[in-house]
Amino acid sequence: MANDQVQIAITGVGIICANGQNIDQFWRNVTAGQSGIRLVTTIDTAELDAKLGGEVDGFRPEDYFSEEELQHLDRSGQFAVIAAREAVQRAGLDIASFDPYRLGIVLGTCLGGLRSGEEFHEQWIRQGLEHAEEHLLMKYPMHAPCDNIAHDLGLKGPRSVIANACAAGTNSIGYAADMIRMGAADIMLTGGVDPLARLSYSGFNSLQALSAGACAPYSTSAGLNLGEGGAILVLERMDVALQRGATIIAEVLSYDLSADAYHQTAPEPGGAGALRSMKGALRRSGVTVEDISYINGHGTGTPANDSSEPKAMRSLIQEQRVPISSTKSMVGHMLGAAGAAESIVSALAIKDGYIPPTINFNSADQKFDLDFIPNEGREIDVQVALSNSFAFGGNNATILLGKSNNQSVESLPTARKRVLITGVGGLAGNAANLEQMADLVVRGESGVSPIRLFDSSPYQLHEAGQVPELAYAKMINPSLLRKMDTISKQAVAAVKMALLDAGIVVNRANQEQIGVIFATGTGPIETVDAFNRAIINDGIKAANAKLFPNTVTNAPAGHIGLNFNIKGPTSTIAAGGTSFINALYYANAMIQLGQCKTVLVVSSDEFNEPLLAGYQRVSGYLSKSAIRPFDKHRDGAVLGSGSFCYVIESEEAALERKANVRAELKGFGMTSDTRLLGGINPRGTEWTDSFRAAVHNAGLSASDIDYVAAAACGHRIFDYAEAHALNRVFGGTVPVSAPKSYFGETHSTAGAIGLWTALNAMQTGRIPATLHLNEPLQGVDVDFVTSERHEVTVRHAMISSFAYGGSYNSLIVGRYE
Repeated sequence: MANDQVQIAITGVGIICANGQNIDQFWRNVTAGQSGIRLVTTIDTAELDAKLGGEVDGFRPEDYFSEEELQHLDRSGQFAVIAAREAVQRAGLDIASFDPYRLGIVLGTCLGGLRSGEEFHEQWIRQGLEHAEEHLLMKYPMHAPCDNIAHDLGLKGPRSVIANACAAGTNSIGYAADMIRMGAADIMLTGGVDPLARLSYSGFNSLQALSAGACAPYSTSAGLNLGEGGAILVLERMDVALQRGATIIAEVLSYDLSADAYHQTAPEPGGAGALRSMKGALRRSGVTVEDISYINGHGTGTPANDSSEPKAMRSLIQEQRVPISSTKSMVGHMLGAAGAAESIVSALAIKDGYIPPTINFNSADQKFDLDFIPNEGREIDVQVALSNSFAFGGNNATILLGKSNNQSVESLPTARKRVLITGVGGLAGNAANLEQMADLVVRGESGVSPIRLFDSSPYQLHEAGQVPELAYAKMINPSLLRKMDTISKQAVAAVKMALLDAGIVVNRANQEQIGVIFATGTGPIETVDAFNRAIINDGIKAANAKLFPNTVTNAPAGHIGLNFNIKGPTSTIAAGGTSFINALYYANAMIQLGQCKTVLVVSSDEFNEPLLAGYQRVSGYLSKSAIRPFDKHRDGAVLGSGSFCYVIESEEAALERKANVRAELKGFGMTSDTRLLGGINPRGTEWTDSFRAAVHNAGLSASDIDYVAAAACGHRIFDYAEAHALNRVFGGTVPVSAPKSYFGETHSTAGAIGLWTALNAMQTGRIPATLHLNEPLQGVDVDFVTSERHEVTVRHAMISSFAYGGSYNSLIVGRYE
């Protein structure tokens, strides 16, 4: 049951960054105003004027990891695990004494394992694909550092990755707190990680956003310094923390998100979006502006931020003299880890009664009459701290921390709200809309066709699910269209279809109450390839400033905000194949906890040559013929592209506008295993548990499920594991079909397609066949659908999803009755 009043304790923190490779070093240097900004050595800055950054100096991975461990960790994974181990140790947490399914993780990142991706990309271009190393691809995904932490510590609960650029660290803490308040976990690890990388350095350089010297937030504001590191917090339900005698550092009171809907990279000049996120965090906590003791600002040192954010803070605090400081002045901008590091600073300021300074502050250049704590820290009794993080795409996140009285106040859960699906739009494979998709399924025809986008002769796969070129110029404002890449255009098209289907018109009256959660498995591979390829071939100065804004994973969410002028809570999830169902869970949580009443859940995934090239280097992944889910002769996956949008509303909001209800979200199951980076537990044990958890969460029994949309993709191991999980939970009593047989492996969007088949089954009584399933897997008792079933009553359906690295999300939907 949801309970927004559940107290969330911070019991442990860990960090590695430019001015400290543990909490003691970090806090000592930060409070002393010690800068960690230095000449960067791990990135080639020869072509840049800006050669400084917040690099982790003298870092020796072998001091922390065995040779075997290092095979599975790149720089991001190393930072993430180091910080997580310290946070757990300082929390005094004996993980082995807890149910591992009640411990989860939400990690924020902007780059994930990009350093490994950059190395693979350069090998491919300079030496040929056959010489590019497969192991680098295992460490490349956005979710790889998150998987590293879960594997290292043995966490089997919910696992998610927030990827809304520089707001990711703060957003991840808020989402982790939501998971505890929703009852999905008792303890969550959360925070952020990012490395210094060539892409980010060259990208910010192309935007002329880097400072040649040490950054000076809120005063000289000549540009930012990039930083790196990992920052992790342990969050616990207060009663759990007190029961085990934990030391409470601070409490997470609340958080809020908003969107500017103003510009791809620049903040709204007046700070309106930032002000909304700050006010929202206060409103949700019941704390007043007068209660704020300290603000840890976003404070990047760029002219745009240092003009916009102070206006928002002034509008919030009016004439109060609230101390404000920028941690980035000492460690640089740690991107997805920034908000997490700054939340740690805020928590320790509460614990120790000391606020670190904003260093490099030049009073002569100060433009706003605010207390920026220039150059020397200050002893203050901090009762409430507010921390801001703002990102590309106009994504804003604010978190509110408070001092704990070490008491657990009992609160009653609120009645579970009914959360409904009221609109859907989508395109996948050869189909440009839902009508064309339905026609393919009814006729039993594949949405996979010969590759037409590029010459596929160098590769073993020659067919894929390729979204047709739409008449985007008729759907999207031309001034916005020319700044969009493929994944963003597809996402915006799906949103337009869904809003039309739901009968929702975005206007000034509702634009701040509609949320957007974007999900993706592939991310903007096409754009990242084009941007990085130019740098590999021609050097850093060849970086394309027009491409760079679309290299961030949350760019499509920003384009959705711009195209439809949506300004409500906005986030991005990049957890691999579970991203869509995870995003649905987040939307459900937002509604259950009262953050908003309407959320657009959007998933978009690409197919292109870089994606195919990468998967070709993964042994045994791609089919040599056709996709055959659950078939005895299956030999791998076929790739596909697609985009979907679902309109999710509270029952109250849907009834108020007399919406046409498609279905109701009934239950979720979120588990993970700890076996293998890039793989899964072949026994399907944790997958089984996700099915059982979803059924339990829905208040149903296995016999109540009338259809399962499986995640099977034709892979030898993945299909085997899922089949055995289905066998354990449902036996041969529930029809099971694999929608990927029609549209290929569409990663995150596969879950959205599975849900669409469930809605169709409820409405039409038809369960689609699994194409090419001629000889079903033996040794399991599963009712595989080999030919279309007609006149079937489907009241409840389950959708299955998984991510490489061992994460499983299951969803149950039901008729709205």
